[in-house]
Amino acid sequence: MTKSIHRVTVEIRQIERLSDRVRMLELADMDDWELPPFTAGAHLNVHLPSGLVRSYSLCNDPAERKFYRIAVLREDEGRGGSRQVHELRQGERLLLSLPRNHLPLAPEGRVVMVAGGIGMTPFLSMVPVLERQGRPYELHLCARDSRADAFSALLAPMIRSGKLVRHYSGTGARLDIQALIAGIGTEDHVYLCGPERMISEAQSLGAGLGERLHMERFGPAGVGAEKAYVVKLARSGGNIPVTTGQTMLDALRAAGVDIPASCEAGVCLDCRTRFLEGSPDHRDIAMPVADRTSHLTPCVSGCLGDSITLDL
Repeated sequence: MTKSIHRVTVEIRQIERLSDRVRMLELADMDDWELPPFTAGAHLNVHLPSGLVRSYSLCNDPAERKFYRIAVLREDEGRGGSRQVHELRQGERLLLSLPRNHLPLAPEGRVVMVAGGIGMTPFLSMVPVLERQGRPYELHLCARDSRADAFSALLAPMIRSGKLVRHYSGTGARLDIQALIAGIGTEDHVYLCGPERMISEAQSLGAGLGERLHMERFGPAGVGAEKAYVVKLARSGGNIPVTTGQTMLDALRAAGVDIPASCEAGVCLDCRTRFLEGSPDHRDIAMPVADRTSHLTPCVSGCLGDSITLDL
């Protein structure tokens, strides 16, 4: 397995304060060349000066080729990446991966988008595309209150009247996901991006939608092992214990097994590894369903049984 490398060097052209905790960065080539193209719903990996790598959705119209925009929520209790982004300054240079898309727009049909807080970010690139196509869509924005809503003002100029619906839980206007899914037509596609609780509820209620239900979490779903298990290495013959609260990736690294990884949040798939036996607990947010019969992401995935065998 070969570790992916960055392909783009950019500078921070502008930093915009969208709310107390959300900053939007505009990234551009130093000589103002066009950047590699991307499609609506795409993300990229940002290589921070400390060596951390974090994945962020692209927030601008894909037709805008001279810059990328990302919006980052500062999470003081997080793993440190967002705090580092908020400390960056205009003019600093960053290394980026090429854009990748695990949440592409369906080619046809009405699109219903549901954003939980910072989960709005991938939809900021979808709305302009849907507008140009003249396709029917609606966008549901869920936040605690208007102060926690960092995106309404940004959306206002680009969105048609009646297409944006705000749901502020602090005022008793929480989104009824069950009612929303019950009203989905036979050709409609539903896209959700937000916290684990919202995604899990939608997965349960929307199971009948099959491939018309598209989801992306903005953080990993409980990455530590809930119970101890053993990772067996088919090629080297080793047996590596994974303790409660530990990730499979951390256990492998502690045992001297070199696993390439970037985001460590189940987004970039750099650590994608083949398994041969056992039942993985898939917790990534990007791997195609068909690939889950043969591969897992050790940065966030676990084991449902007592052991799992990897092709290592």
